[in-house]
Amino acid sequence: MTYLEVISKSVGHSRNLALFWLIVISSWSFIGCQRIESGRAESSASLQRIIIPKIVADISIDARLNEPVWQQAVRLSLAEKTGAKSGREATEVRLWYDDEALYLAWICSDSDIQATLTERDSRFWEEEVCEFFVTAGNLEQYFELQWNPLGGEFDAIIDNKLDGSGISNGIEGHWEFTAESMESAVVVDGSVSDSSDIDVEWLAEVRVPFSDLNVTTPKPGETWRGNFYRFNRGSGFEEELLAWSSVTLRSFHQPSQFGYLVFGE
Repeated sequence: MTYLEVISKSVGHSRNLALFWLIVISSWSFIGCQRIESGRAESSASLQRIIIPKIVADISIDARLNEPVWQQAVRLSLAEKTGAKSGREATEVRLWYDDEALYLAWICSDSDIQATLTERDSRFWEEEVCEFFVTAGNLEQYFELQWNPLGGEFDAIIDNKLDGSGISNGIEGHWEFTAESMESAVVVDGSVSDSSDIDVEWLAEVRVPFSDLNVTTPKPGETWRGNFYRFNRGSGFEEELLAWSSVTLRSFHQPSQFGYLVFGE
């Protein structure tokens, strides 16, 4: 029976009509509550999980990614931040670790590479950038690391005020923090900030020592929380916000939606 059919059959019967509206309003309230709870459940169920392999290898941080270890690294891909659809251009991240550090490689397809900023801790997210948010412990404090197509780096510690449901009520960034021993390199296949031609991609290779994250070498089976993001822009295209573990809320600073990073053997 449709909504209109029920209304038409209730005309002239005030008691039934009042009962009908009571049921409808109660149902709407119930459905609203269910949607809120479902949103939390879906958010939790959609959290990504990867196992990062432990590998012993000698490499040069040059963004060439030509060492065999990068073929053994775990691979993940980014999609539109809510997970509703794929990104306009592909983004792949590869990870592995050893006793000293975590290694990341970003492979960003990009037909119109846009960047002008190079100074450390610039507002890279206003152009194009890759971001890694990670914590070995409390979700209310984590590291934010960024790299852009011109080799710019950003590093900060973020304090996040979370409410009882894990939603952020605001952040405080400690930009004075510096990952002193972090190494990174970028290679660009194309021309940066020149929309007159068609670019191919940009690659970033990163070594993040565990000492920079104030932790010792993770034990096999140890689980951290983190997420990988990308701001992708280009002439004639809308800004594209990409994520590994889906973010259904407005900001990337929603640690309750970070994925799980499990350290393997």
